Amino acid sequence: MTAAERVTSAIRFRCPDRVPAGLFGTWKDYEQGLAEHMGCKTIEAMYDTLEVDVWHTGGIRYAGTGVQYRGKVVDAVGGLYSEHNPEPPFRDMADVAEVEEFPFPGMDAFDTSDLEHEVRTHTDFALCTGINAAIFHNFLYMRGQMDGLCLIKANPELAAAMVRRITDYWVEFLERTLEVVAGRAVMVENCNDFGTQRSLFISVDAFRSIFKPQLARLVEVAHRHGIAYMQHSCGAIRPLIDDYIDMGADLLNPIQTMADGMDLAGVQRDYGGRIALYGGIDTQQLLPNGPVADIRRAVVEAVAATGGKGGLILSGSQGLMNDIPYSHAAAMLDPVLRA
Repeated sequence: MTAAERVTSAIRFRCPDRVPAGLFGTWKDYEQGLAEHMGCKTIEAMYDTLEVDVWHTGGIRYAGTGVQYRGKVVDAVGGLYSEHNPEPPFRDMADVAEVEEFPFPGMDAFDTSDLEHEVRTHTDFALCTGINAAIFHNFLYMRGQMDGLCLIKANPELAAAMVRRITDYWVEFLERTLEVVAGRAVMVENCNDFGTQRSLFISVDAFRSIFKPQLARLVEVAHRHGIAYMQHSCGAIRPLIDDYIDMGADLLNPIQTMADGMDLAGVQRDYGGRIALYGGIDTQQLLPNGPVADIRRAVVEAVAATGGKGGLILSGSQGLMNDIPYSHAAAMLDPVLRA
């Protein structure tokens, strides 16, 4: 099987020849260090050596200078990415009409050349293209985190309008991204962290009324382009998994195993066959501390739980960071354990 065939088989529960692996969320400097540890000259060569199947692309790149709003220039991409924005552009909005007035940047403000090059030069991998449509976080950044969480309760109609407008932007972004990859990617990732270590940030009812319908729009776009949709959500998000399945998500990531209710075996048992999993090997304690024998055991148990029927892309429960020894990462990714 090619990497793309293997990953697609795993997503569709069609018995891949081995369990595929990926390194979602891992910074390139860590990957470069792992490559050097493995005696490889490039990250791509390290992927080949460890039989890592999924290559995560960058996205189309914003090349504009912000948008004009009420006589001021709002920072890049309308404040969407600005966690530290001193003047959140939605902060003082009091009605839906003001939300409708806000100008998001058009897709002509984006440079697609980097993504086009990356797609052309990584054809040996199963490509996951990143939209990172962090709708929940964008809402909090653009309103202010405390005000945003309060608004969900105090004025859900206004909060919903903001979330809808943010999603309008991401729908256009995803359409443009998928035009660029032109069928060469197997999945798209969308990152919205609705969970803390112990519970959800918002109620299930708020998720269902405000966020779920908007996320479902992105699923529809992905599926219309023939691409699988992966919902990333850190933390204790078990109460939302059935909703992710209902809205059509094909994969759930990262399976933060030490968060309440998120042990990999339990999630595999309760949701296997309905949504594929990407992640699941603990990055909070196991991978930093080992020992290697315990890491290998966790991989073997995760693979065995699939019963050879797919449904798992093996990876850390978050992106790998510098607290994880390279030898521990190599042990997790050992292809012999995934055969």
